[in-house]
Amino acid sequence: MKMNLAENLKALREKSGMTQEQLAERMEVSRQTISKWESGVSFPEMEKMIQLTELFGCSMDALLKGSIQHTNQDEAKAYERHGDWVARMGTVATGICILAFAAQGVGEATNLSFWGESGVLFLLFALVGSLLWIRIGMDSSYFRKKHPYVEPFYTEEQKEGFHRKYVSYMITGVGILIMALIVMAALSTVWPENERGEGLIIVLFFGIVAIGTMPIVYAALQAMKYNVEGYNADNSWENSEEGKKNNKIVGKACGIIMLVAAAACMVLYTITKNGSVSALPLIMGGIACGAAAIYLNKRK
Repeated sequence: MKMNLAENLKALREKSGMTQEQLAERMEVSRQTISKWESGVSFPEMEKMIQLTELFGCSMDALLKGSIQHTNQDEAKAYERHGDWVARMGTVATGICILAFAAQGVGEATNLSFWGESGVLFLLFALVGSLLWIRIGMDSSYFRKKHPYVEPFYTEEQKEGFHRKYVSYMITGVGILIMALIVMAALSTVWPENERGEGLIIVLFFGIVAIGTMPIVYAALQAMKYNVEGYNADNSWENSEEGKKNNKIVGKACGIIMLVAAAACMVLYTITKNGSVSALPLIMGGIACGAAAIYLNKRK
């Protein structure tokens, strides 16, 4: 039990970024006492044990009998799985949202008013993509609450290996996006100037854009996963009193923006009867929310 306590105490102290001197000051003991606890030479009194569990936010059993190192490994695996899931789902959700415009082109090319003018296909794809992003946000928020701190575990070699992949993903995505512009420009000169032709051009353009955007989004989300230090810093800010107040302000601002955007959607649909046109305020509202979150963020 002494050896478990010694190993766990050292792991918890290092995980919290404290030196032996700092922990000794918090516990109101000498640095030599902390050193003896961590080497298993002596055992803290019950009062100090309780103080340690309160300081590190762990149970008595975890401190005495568990393995903090093993817990860190489990957290690292959970973090890795969650980060990979977010990257995959975020990539798919983004692709579906962009394909909503291609779906609108399909409706126009088929020349069926139910599909084309009403924008049913556009709204369906946009809805699915948006719901996926909402799911990602909710799951990520739950994960952050469950794992407020993750011990940085990626080695420099692993980060270097990812950086090479990151560059490849970015170059590939940008190249495909440029190709989309070239294809659209070429087809515009030879394609028949009618509703069907324009619809097919829209389908090809946004289809290629979706393919090009997906590796960029995947690389960006993977980069966030590898930045464990940034993850911890974000959680530390959000859990602080200032961070909580700031998040409430941002949430209220975004709520007002989206309410206005939803009202504008209904007005536009009443006037135009066009689903894709009436959905534009929602897109602009999302952009405005992002801008408001950046502007209102008081994090130093």
